Amino acid sequence: MARQDFYIKKLLQDQARFADLYNAEIFHGKQILKAELLSPVSLESGIVITDRNGRRQTIQRRRDVAMKASLGACFIAACCEAQGEVHYGMPVRVLTYDALDYTEQLTNIQKEHRKKKDLTKSPEFLSGITRQDKLVPILTLVLYCGKKTWDGPKSLSDMLDLSGPRECIPDLLAALPDYRINLVDIRNIENLEYYKTGLQQVFGMLKYSTDKSNFYNYITLNHDRICQLDDDALTAVMGLLGENRRLMRLLAAPGREEEYTMCKAIDDLIADGKKEGELRMASLISILLKENRLDLIAQITGNEPLRRQLFQHYHL
Repeated sequence: MARQDFYIKKLLQDQARFADLYNAEIFHGKQILKAELLSPVSLESGIVITDRNGRRQTIQRRRDVAMKASLGACFIAACCEAQGEVHYGMPVRVLTYDALDYTEQLTNIQKEHRKKKDLTKSPEFLSGITRQDKLVPILTLVLYCGKKTWDGPKSLSDMLDLSGPRECIPDLLAALPDYRINLVDIRNIENLEYYKTGLQQVFGMLKYSTDKSNFYNYITLNHDRICQLDDDALTAVMGLLGENRRLMRLLAAPGREEEYTMCKAIDDLIADGKKEGELRMASLISILLKENRLDLIAQITGNEPLRRQLFQHYHL
């Protein structure tokens, strides 16, 4: 799964795709983040804690991809976590990352005030900041690319043991601070049309890859746009699809007399789909002939839902 995470991180290091992901999933298709206003920031965050005995402990975390954006007078640090497997502690993990980032911001503000020696009021001395000081919002998005549907928690409350007396639970939940994660399950994206970059085709191929018929139909209909994807997107698609043989041919293409292009890889996938579809159809007709179901044979040629039903019924 580390390899899958690598492909996703490589894709999202491009500012245009990073902005596209947030615009599609956080801003519901509105073009809020602008690629030209994004700049990479440090992936490392951490704090040093000193206990009562003077011993120091360092807590550090590393982000997968992090960008800082300027939205007029507002700044936002958008951080994406690529995840190839379901992580049942993800809300706490994201909470820790975000808390470390906020703590680091707070510490930096406090350091600036100590240098300037400009804190004059008692509450300012206590906190190390002024009432006017503000933190940059941190917006973390978890991009899940695993094959199985995400069945892990999506908020801190999903992880809490609420087995106490039922009558206290509503009040308890109302008082407890929750922490919800922004999760994108690639294979269950509902609005692919929100995406304006090649992510639409990358995520589209992954979304439909769980159903071979839908998958081959999708890549056939989107053939030209898929062939226009850049190298990072091409290798990510093949790697995430598990098409390692074609991926290796793509990576080895430069310098060869006969270059293996993405269009050739996509054409091969479509050809495989047609061949597999023909074999499945032939197998189904053979079974129906043995069962003397001539009525069904006449119907399946123009009835795709019926074909799918029969393929499933006969485990084809």
